[in-house]
Amino acid sequence: MERAALQLVSEQPTADTWQRLGLARYLQNRFEPAMTAFNEAIRRSPSLWTAHLFLGISQYRTNQFPLALAALEQANRLAPQGAAGRDDVDYWLGATRVALRQPLAGLEALERLLARNPRHLQALQLSAETYAETASALWNRVANRAFNTAAGQEVHGYAMESEGNRAGAVEAFRNSLAKAPQRPGPGAALGRLLLKEGAADAAVEVLRQELRNDPTSPEANLYLGLWALREKQPEQALGPLEKASAWLPGNEEPALALCQAYLALGNFSGAIAAARLAVQADGRSLAGHELLLAALAAANDRPGWESEQQRWLRRQARP
Repeated sequence: MERAALQLVSEQPTADTWQRLGLARYLQNRFEPAMTAFNEAIRRSPSLWTAHLFLGISQYRTNQFPLALAALEQANRLAPQGAAGRDDVDYWLGATRVALRQPLAGLEALERLLARNPRHLQALQLSAETYAETASALWNRVANRAFNTAAGQEVHGYAMESEGNRAGAVEAFRNSLAKAPQRPGPGAALGRLLLKEGAADAAVEVLRQELRNDPTSPEANLYLGLWALREKQPEQALGPLEKASAWLPGNEEPALALCQAYLALGNFSGAIAAARLAVQADGRSLAGHELLLAALAAANDRPGWESEQQRWLRRQARP
């Protein structure tokens, strides 16, 4: 492949043939000679955005991150919005910025890519890793600056939880509440963790206190509603879950729980409305789909049931 590309360059030394030579070397992981060819292609045609792209990728792979960023930014400026290689431009631009310790700028490029292609596995993985590392770094910075304050202990609790240290997180959230009992925030997190630990009585007490401090807390309402639903007390679950669903419109969890509470109480119109909220929050949710079907069946709404089945089939058929 490289031999043919070299022959073509000798016969027709154009930007395109130099780029082909660069690609032949790139595919062999011979990045240094590939960069020589891409640079020559760019010299002959500065607007050849694909040469800038593969030059930047080659520089990234050889740890020349500042040079890679310059090349990829140029590719980003030159590439048409609908170009087939747009995903590659945004992915490598994001990866390079992350490597240069510019995580927020890197995430901006990755999110641009994921908005177009939500199933781009490399972008999903890199985004998740970058979000986690960035959040941990920000938490640690806040905690280190004000470790012995209520805010510092709350941040420390989230950092402990992100590291899998649930006991340390519980202790930190308790410390935060002890330093500022009226301060909203850590109570919801503490209540959630206590529920996971099986300490339901302590969790409910903490969550109720959190709602006295901040009646608008979506998280405290959600966890209190989930607890009541688990305890087979749908009447008590209804109020908190209605508030959580209204204040967390993009989250399917409170809507799903609210649907279950309505079903348990025989309020089928309420269950249908709640299930539709869940589907609206995440049209790919199997739980939302199944609960909506159950609510429609309970209400003997055959047209609605068939309509939801058709929506689900159309959704499943999408690439």
